Amino acid sequence: MKRRQFLALSTLALSASTLAARVSWAEAGHHVDFTQEAYAKALESGEPFMLDFSASW
Repeated sequence: MKRRQFLALSTLALSASTLAARVSWAEAGHHVDFTQEAYAKALESGEPFMLDFSASW
């Protein structure tokens, strides 16, 4: 019985943390296409920002 409770609580905790991460990611900001001007403006603002990129090769 204790093993089942442990597994259930572990699964619940993992699910809750995953949901919280998804919610905070959705609220964190919005997508902006990269331009050199936007990048320079983000650097000058002093606020944290993230560059997300991929390569097709």
